[in-house]
Amino acid sequence: MSSASAPSAVPDVPFRIQDRTGPLTRALVAWVGVATSVTSALAVAVDAPQAVRLVTVLAFVCTGPGAAVMAHVPTPRQSTSWALTNVLSLAVWGIGSAVLGWIDVWSPTTLLLVLAAGTLASCAVALLRTRRAAR
Repeated sequence: MSSASAPSAVPDVPFRIQDRTGPLTRALVAWVGVATSVTSALAVAVDAPQAVRLVTVLAFVCTGPGAAVMAHVPTPRQSTSWALTNVLSLAVWGIGSAVLGWIDVWSPTTLLLVLAAGTLASCAVALLRTRRAAR
């Protein structure tokens, strides 16, 4: 048995996330959100070939809505930012699909366009904020 005891007092310093990713990572996440939302919405709107729609919509589902959130959130590591982007995107898509299914108005095209518009708006705000901070 060890005679060393664990510290019992909580330090007075508040826990803060140190943003080691910097604005470059958040800007890159925002650009990915912009790119996937625009390309997927265009591919669906113009009725592009099936393979093009599959790739663009899948890219949006995996990165779009999460990028809208993570473009504003500082994280301690780049990998954390990208992982949370993916997890949040899949969660938002799943919740949106479930809600539309429960209220009997299932329309994946409508869900895609609404989420793409929200993602585009949020990522644009994040990019403008990054640009202003760089000045």
